[in-house]
Amino acid sequence: MAQSKILVGLEIGTSKTCMVVGEIRPDATATIIGIGEVKSCGVKKGEITDLSLARQCVCDAWQLAQDHADVDILNVFLSVTGEHIVGENNVGSFRLPDDQDVIDDEHADIAKEKAEKLELASDRFPINRELGGFSIDSGEPTRHPAGLSGRTLDVNCHVMHGIRTRLQNSLRCVRQVPLEVEDLVFAPLATAQMVLNRQQKEAGALLIDIGGGTTDFICFKGGDVVASGCIPMGGNTINQQIVRISDERASRDAAETLKRTEGNAFGDIKDHSLAQYKGTHGMHDVTIERGKLNLAIRNSMAAMLLQVRDRIPAELLNSGMSIFLSGGSSLMRGLDKLTEYIFKGMTVHQPAPLPPGHNHSYLADPRYCTAIGLIRFAQRYDDDAIRAPRPGVFSRFLNFLRRGH
Repeated sequence: MAQSKILVGLEIGTSKTCMVVGEIRPDATATIIGIGEVKSCGVKKGEITDLSLARQCVCDAWQLAQDHADVDILNVFLSVTGEHIVGENNVGSFRLPDDQDVIDDEHADIAKEKAEKLELASDRFPINRELGGFSIDSGEPTRHPAGLSGRTLDVNCHVMHGIRTRLQNSLRCVRQVPLEVEDLVFAPLATAQMVLNRQQKEAGALLIDIGGGTTDFICFKGGDVVASGCIPMGGNTINQQIVRISDERASRDAAETLKRTEGNAFGDIKDHSLAQYKGTHGMHDVTIERGKLNLAIRNSMAAMLLQVRDRIPAELLNSGMSIFLSGGSSLMRGLDKLTEYIFKGMTVHQPAPLPPGHNHSYLADPRYCTAIGLIRFAQRYDDDAIRAPRPGVFSRFLNFLRRGH
């Protein structure tokens, strides 16, 4: 009888370090059986700045996840982010020999291999490669070209790559716990596994994930990844502005509370009523005009969204795609209206507000979309590995260095 399989995702974020344990049943259904979460230390804008502090957070989340799921965890899929990670499209082409005009699997494999081999600078490492559909003689896209007639076969591949040394910091942090890393996953690629379904990817979707230190994005058209990247701004950027307009009286915790409970990203900036935070444990009470609070939130959110918009080709934005918001800061009131304004009326999907307290499902909480999405990515990776085994990420790093790249 087939047995269930355990897959584990690890997110080392700016705000939280989260380990999610998923049980994959023989019928391919997945159930989350454990989560370990601690507040992050030693991480800034999605990148590790203090290895010792970050490693301790991973250890703590690991122990909590093991206790919660009642399993031993030895391997994880690790999400990575940071401004240094970018996505590029690369086309692989193959022209059939003159005596052939029917495409076979070998021709498709050659085109795919060429598409995946994007030339990178010596200091960069490919994280993920997402192959798209094929086109024959520049015709309509197809997923299965074998058996069709044509002369030239093209396939697009979206390659996400980052600075090797920064990625190694994340890998070293986890391996020192010690845990083995099955694969690195660019964070928005994992998030998309949780937020977007196949129909939405086919129709066209821009996913914007606003975390504590970064805003990640990934764009799909016709089911293919066509753009991705990371902006080094997030919810903490807004908190810093709230601290500033309070004349430094507000702590970061106070700023977070005011942002979440009193602010509105598209609210009245001339509202002179007072938003108040009652200090505890010797902290100051904080009072800010709601108009000033709304303006600080709007300016920061707008700066993030504008940077995302500027990185998406205009022809994609004008192609009828929809925008999907995720991440902890995606719950901000008025963010859907601000996003619609900046993206000129595009349809925006914002997560539903969470019920008060902690009586809600992790699956409904946009703060956990990346961590849980890693399980779905890992499930896909596991299926691919059965069909075509490939080395783990540490081996790929070693092979990459041996080749002199």
